[in-house]
Amino acid sequence: MEVLANTEYQDVYRIVDGVLLIVNKFKRIIYDEDKYFRVSFSKAKLKSYNKGCQKWLKVLKEDYYDAYSNITVPKGTVLYQDYPIKLSNVYKYEVKTTGTSFSGNYSTVKSIINDIREVIDCNEFKDVACYINAKDGEK
Repeated sequence: MEVLANTEYQDVYRIVDGVLLIVNKFKRIIYDEDKYFRVSFSKAKLKSYNKGCQKWLKVLKEDYYDAYSNITVPKGTVLYQDYPIKLSNVYKYEVKTTGTSFSGNYSTVKSIINDIREVIDCNEFKDVACYINAKDGEK
């Protein structure tokens, strides 16, 4: 298992070649004025959040104002796809695969699942070093 990104908003792990585990540590900001509010990527000035994270994570380089809903999103706000987000203590996990990478005999698939469970279990206790130390036989 390899850590590709370990950031405030998202962690990315390569479990094996072709199998990624994405840990999203955020939730959407819901505005009273417009609960489906989205930032227009074509009108906003954005930069990438972090090189190792998914490309959907962006940061506003300047305040973004939407006249239709009268909402201003401040500079520095992180976006996922085109939704403003904020940190959450309830994580969401995604397994991304290419082709048949998440396959094999019983022991191979069980090993992949155990690696994924190890990361999820460690995040439950917010112990960032847990999955790194577990590789060396420690917990």
